[in-house]
Amino acid sequence: MNKLEFFDCNARIGTWANPRPEHITDVAGLLSTLDKAGIARALVHHSFAWQWDAVEGNRALRAELAGQDRLYPCFTALPPATGETPPDELADLCLELHGAVRAFPRDHQWRLAPWCAEDLFAVLTGASVPLFVELDQTGWDDVVATMREFPQLPLVLLNTSYRCDRFLYPLWDRGYNLLVGLDTYMPFRGLEDVCARFGPGRLLFATGLPERDPGAPIGLLTYSEIPQDDAARVAGLNLAHLLRLSD
Repeated sequence: MNKLEFFDCNARIGTWANPRPEHITDVAGLLSTLDKAGIARALVHHSFAWQWDAVEGNRALRAELAGQDRLYPCFTALPPATGETPPDELADLCLELHGAVRAFPRDHQWRLAPWCAEDLFAVLTGASVPLFVELDQTGWDDVVATMREFPQLPLVLLNTSYRCDRFLYPLWDRGYNLLVGLDTYMPFRGLEDVCARFGPGRLLFATGLPERDPGAPIGLLTYSEIPQDDAARVAGLNLAHLLRLSD
């Protein structure tokens, strides 16, 4: 297999409530870790936007990534009714900076469902801006409700498990634009089965840095028995396409 170019869809900078001494928190530390792991690029969100203030965290993210050509911003969204993170402004920023949007519904006290965030989903769908969310921040019923109303919304689930195929496969059978990050999605021969059934466009390389080790998803993809072209798409081409960095 030729060398894969990895593009991580799930990395974070900034300090948070309980970091360990070995956890990196800044841009320099993240870049050093990416270099050691052989990862070319990363989509990055900011812990300040997650644990303290989404608006100020988004500002900090943009400032800290300014001038970086390997790191792309993943801005945090709040429900549009309160006007804190206007969907149109978020989408425009993502289109300008080749970024994406992330949601923390559980921690930020809202629901990833059309009745709560319909305007956000409509704008992101229209602009083809991907929305990232950890599964433990929402639930399958809300994911299904959102996908039914916005089937073309690029929705990326993170922090899933190796035993979620009975949830995922029915949604993929329906053609929803639902993707999964590889940092925790590791069913036995799962990559091979997903690529054979649904194609490689459903999967994104992800590490979960700085709290997870990148070696597991790198090894999973490197030693998988999927075609080289499929592996290249999962490793980085899928994310590059989502972020409008390639055709």
